Amino acid sequence: MTQSDSAANRPGRSRSVGSFTPPRLFAARTAAFWTTIWKCWKLVLDWTVCLYVVLPGAFIAVGTYRDFMREPPPGLAEFPLYPIVLALALMQLAGKYRTFAESGDGLFLHRNPRWRRGFAAMGFAYGGAVRLLVTSIVALALSPVLLPVFGLSAASLAALVAYYAAAGLFWAMLRDRVSLSWKGWRRWAAILPAGAAFVLGAAVLAERGANSPGSALLFGTAFFAAAFAVLLLRIRKKGTLLYEITVENESYASLVSWILMDTMEKKPLPRQRKPILFARSQPLLPHRDNVADRLADNWMKSVLRRPDLVKQLFYTLGVGAAALVLPPIPFAILVWLGLPFLVVATLRRYWRQWLSEPYLSLFVWSDQAETEASRKATAWLALPLVLLWALLIGVRIGLAYGGIAWIAVAAVPAAGYFWLRAANDILISFSASRRKQE
Repeated sequence: MTQSDSAANRPGRSRSVGSFTPPRLFAARTAAFWTTIWKCWKLVLDWTVCLYVVLPGAFIAVGTYRDFMREPPPGLAEFPLYPIVLALALMQLAGKYRTFAESGDGLFLHRNPRWRRGFAAMGFAYGGAVRLLVTSIVALALSPVLLPVFGLSAASLAALVAYYAAAGLFWAMLRDRVSLSWKGWRRWAAILPAGAAFVLGAAVLAERGANSPGSALLFGTAFFAAAFAVLLLRIRKKGTLLYEITVENESYASLVSWILMDTMEKKPLPRQRKPILFARSQPLLPHRDNVADRLADNWMKSVLRRPDLVKQLFYTLGVGAAALVLPPIPFAILVWLGLPFLVVATLRRYWRQWLSEPYLSLFVWSDQAETEASRKATAWLALPLVLLWALLIGVRIGLAYGGIAWIAVAAVPAAGYFWLRAANDILISFSASRRKQE
């Protein structure tokens, strides 16, 4: 075989090899990820949901926003700017540094320094672009208030957007570094104080740079330089593939888990020999030694030991507080009268799920003991939320009318206690009557 024949038989270079670069593969994975997320969302966002839920909610939100921007509250001009910049700083805590890594990357891509550097740089650029986009949308929505009311210029607002994007990028890189260095409680012991310091420091610097675009850009440049320095350290670190895959799995689960929220129960895996809360299984509240009291006490401790259930209660508290702050006081009082029913119904659902556990199903409880335990347990767990909402209503009444109206700060929580007991009895009686009919 001649040299010309061997050259002719040698496989030529594929045209697709030159296009197979870290930026293009990163872009393809990003597009595939968000396409998959959208397909998952479409499972529940059909035309009926969009017509009866999404569109009415959008019309209400846009109408409320338009009315607020057209006629801001009279005292808004005297409102300090710091809470707004603090909220924007809190927003930067969301999100993680992502590289869209996959399990197959461990075969050869993650072992190649050029590909590892390319994916790290693309993850850095992706994080900065996403934060810049989200911050720009929020700033644009707040611009009708920030520009005329607080006196910010368009250049100052644009500089603040760039500053927050750089600050958020620095936090994402810093959190990624901490997560790679520690695990378990040590990781959270480092992240929580660092996050608090970041939010407070970023808000202070933003307030100083609000009226000086140059200062805001200078602070943003410092944050960007610090984030880039952390990126260089991360590129040199090895053994990060499993953590990157974990981050991608958590990101996917956080975006689609709400679809399956009511279809299956995800039970947390026990990671310790004994629970952190009530490790000695001491009584939560003093009670008599009978079946109903012990049953109620055990259920309350089981709820407080479940972070997912406690998180849902905090969400309920926040949504209820927003529903009491936004509308006028008379309408807020009507909403407050209905909130105890919502909380008790939610706790009743937890109660039924707990009683259906395989271990508890082995025991036979009398209807009287179960009803009495449910009445006590749901009332005690709902009481802090109802009292906080009542205190909020009382403060609103005091601020609106002044003088003797401040007695509502004590009167409304007292009334809330008795109203909670009434709502609890109503729902339990209704549930007992349904069980008898069945």
